[in-house]
Amino acid sequence: MSSSDLAKVYILKILQVLNNNVLLVEDGNDKQQIIWGKGIGFRLKRDEEYFPTEDDHVFLPVSRDDSQWVDSFKELAREIPRSYFELTDSIISLAQNSINVEFDGHLLIPLTDHIYFAVQRIKSGLVVSNPMLFDIRRLFPKEFQVGQEALALISSFSDVSFSDDEAGFIAMHLIEHELTETNSSVQSVSEALDILSGVNEILEKDYGGKFSESSLAVSRMATHLYYLLLRTHDGKKVDLVETDDTVLLCQLKKQYPNAGKSLGRIVALIEDHVGYQFDDSDRLFLLIHIIHIIE
Repeated sequence: MSSSDLAKVYILKILQVLNNNVLLVEDGNDKQQIIWGKGIGFRLKRDEEYFPTEDDHVFLPVSRDDSQWVDSFKELAREIPRSYFELTDSIISLAQNSINVEFDGHLLIPLTDHIYFAVQRIKSGLVVSNPMLFDIRRLFPKEFQVGQEALALISSFSDVSFSDDEAGFIAMHLIEHELTETNSSVQSVSEALDILSGVNEILEKDYGGKFSESSLAVSRMATHLYYLLLRTHDGKKVDLVETDDTVLLCQLKKQYPNAGKSLGRIVALIEDHVGYQFDDSDRLFLLIHIIHIIE
């Protein structure tokens, strides 16, 4: 949404004049947002209305009472130029469109900080490898793709070239934010990778070999499991009555007994990690993924 569109939808009320160029506003929807524009804070005061211009940059909102976020923004803005915040905001928009996930302003600060210092690091000749790169690329292909597209934007902006290791780091920020914002029982990228890698190990052990990381069936199952992990905060689920999913699940387990055994081990692994009890619908969709992989 452009600055002019935002002004039409909400009446923005100034909460703080952070400096002559930066305002903290309330957006009329119980959210607070940062507006950054040249000289916009001059002679303005708290509780006055503000109408953004086309030259202003309005960043993604966060909850109204998050004072820690505001303090972090002010601290970072003293060190990092506005252009990096705008670059990061563009990358977040890219991620939202590509992954179909709603990100908010909480991602802006850690990702801007990471991008800025990654550029400085490369310029100084310091290259850092990403030990999780293989698993990130294999298990989170959408986030990794966004990471690669983000690198193209960063390289064009900074005239610095990056390796895929950096795409993996950016993907990790996206994944961490998704896990945190959904209140998932899984709270870190490494924990999610441990679970998804454990699932792959079960399949490799059961069927005597590795499955291609580029396999569409493997990618689909990883994506399905990841989004299941995102909703594990919903708690345990219990089937009280037999459903169509229950009937089909029983039929497929009889037809594919080895896949059914793998399903049982995978369900036990995930339930042990996150305390989430699969219902028959969960089991059915996972079993279908397993069948597609092994056939």
